[in-house]
Amino acid sequence: MALGNQQPFRRKRKPSIALAGAGYIAVVHALAADSAGAKVTAVASAGGKSARHLAGELDAKKVSPEALPSGADFLIVATPPAQHAELAVQGLRAGASVLVEKPLATTLAEADRIVSAAATAAAVAAAAVAAGQSAKPGGVLRCAENLLHSPVWAQAVTLRAGLGPLTHLSLRTLQPPPDWGHFAEPLSAGGVLFDLGPHALALALGLADEPVLAVSASLSSTRQDGADDSASVVLRFESGLRASIEISWVSEITVWEAQASSDSGVLRIELIPEVLLEHNGEQVAIPLRHPHADPTLEQFGYVDQLLDLISQDPNRPGQTAEQARSILEIICAAYQSAGQEGNEVQLPFDGDRSLTPMQIWKG
Repeated sequence: MALGNQQPFRRKRKPSIALAGAGYIAVVHALAADSAGAKVTAVASAGGKSARHLAGELDAKKVSPEALPSGADFLIVATPPAQHAELAVQGLRAGASVLVEKPLATTLAEADRIVSAAATAAAVAAAAVAAGQSAKPGGVLRCAENLLHSPVWAQAVTLRAGLGPLTHLSLRTLQPPPDWGHFAEPLSAGGVLFDLGPHALALALGLADEPVLAVSASLSSTRQDGADDSASVVLRFESGLRASIEISWVSEITVWEAQASSDSGVLRIELIPEVLLEHNGEQVAIPLRHPHADPTLEQFGYVDQLLDLISQDPNRPGQTAEQARSILEIICAAYQSAGQEGNEVQLPFDGDRSLTPMQIWKG
């Protein structure tokens, strides 16, 4: 068949991703990127050796952290939290969209800086669109709360709408202590509530679907650095609902689960040891959406987290910088409560925004 003067076929360019960090979670994002049809083009880490190894595995270039996003469309910040603010702002200013691992930052002052930079980048991108300029994706920042993109959460949100006002809400996120990466070193910003807590808090806020007015908490530590490895938190919501949350690094088994109930029904979510959703005692099917992706990556939302970011659609799921900052405010209030023998602390948090949660707790 003659093609005449038709233009030659051109393969659509894959979205490009730069990775800040080369540890365990960076590898997870790299695997998810492949399933999401994206290409990791650059990797950077503070030490450099791990970045060189991961870059070689991904056929990407190893760059310095200062060079990020190195021309990529998207920057994933998967470093220890102390570097989140600097790298996130750097990526936004360079015109990339940014995905920042949780927790958003080590202090609320750093979180404020990220929120401000995200607002500025979004305004610049909107102005370019209004002026009719054609530009690559950019100006979007999301916090990497992967569970909000998971298939089980999508099903749970639909069922939650039929429950009406909740009368009970409880969550447990229990697991053995992490022994990789920066967790094996002394922790100064915070422990289990700071690091693992954002997952449980994000789900609690989504299930309650109403404002949090106050928080109380107790923390304990068996670590040499004094960082908390066990936390009990109570959130008081506007309706009077109280959500209880247990978070631990001292459990011999791993259990991630949530239960919400009202006068009209019960919803139970289990993520570990297996993914399970029950509505009024009946198991609910959770269809996977990407048959060629690693099932674990998809079940925990890592694939759709990237697809939702790449889409640049503000209506797609995703934790905004403002929402991630609200999570950190709750965490800071919980640490303050623990330092005050569990007394309730009102929200929004009005303490010193330059202090880390550990500093707020220890005084």
